[in-house]
Amino acid sequence: MDVESSKAIAMIPESPKKHKRRNVCLGVTVAVNLVISLVLLILGLTVFKPKQLTTTVDSTSISDLKVSLDTARLRVRVNVSLDMDLSIKNPNKVSAKYKDSSAFLNYRGQVVGEVPIPAGKISADSTKPMNVTLTLVADRLLSDSQLFSDAMAGAIPFNILTKISGKVSIFNLFKVKFTCTVRCDLVVFVSNSTIGDQKCKYKTKL
Repeated sequence: MDVESSKAIAMIPESPKKHKRRNVCLGVTVAVNLVISLVLLILGLTVFKPKQLTTTVDSTSISDLKVSLDTARLRVRVNVSLDMDLSIKNPNKVSAKYKDSSAFLNYRGQVVGEVPIPAGKISADSTKPMNVTLTLVADRLLSDSQLFSDAMAGAIPFNILTKISGKVSIFNLFKVKFTCTVRCDLVVFVSNSTIGDQKCKYKTKL
């Protein structure tokens, strides 16, 4: 078949029946895609609507405590490790992923200890337990006169700050970021190595 014959065949107009069938198929495809998108949108705004994650501190305990007083130079060396068990509940119908985070141990506004929290995932409709152990870096407080006074009084105040950030992804269409923050004020009693006066505040932001 020569080139001119091919061009002649290509120029033959499409039959009305075939043209109508093609338009019907195209219309059905567009309609199906619209319905699927609408269903996903409705599910995303109802059943799969992003919900706030909740964080709870289950327990806080002292795993190690050593206090050495130097009354002559009004100095004190404190070594303390605090274990905190907390849990994060994910009420969503999909899993939540969180990135590398950290927990901080503070003494009167000064960061004296830090521990990383590796990235992970919280399954749908589940609660994930976490354990963090915070150790005071003693050298940071060697010259702190307030610490000496607190140790002499037998009660050292600390603050633990934990912040975990991540996102909830729904059908790969909706991605909602979240940040769970826990702030706990507590007192370490030197005489019996116990924790008291603990007050925790929770905040979740979507």
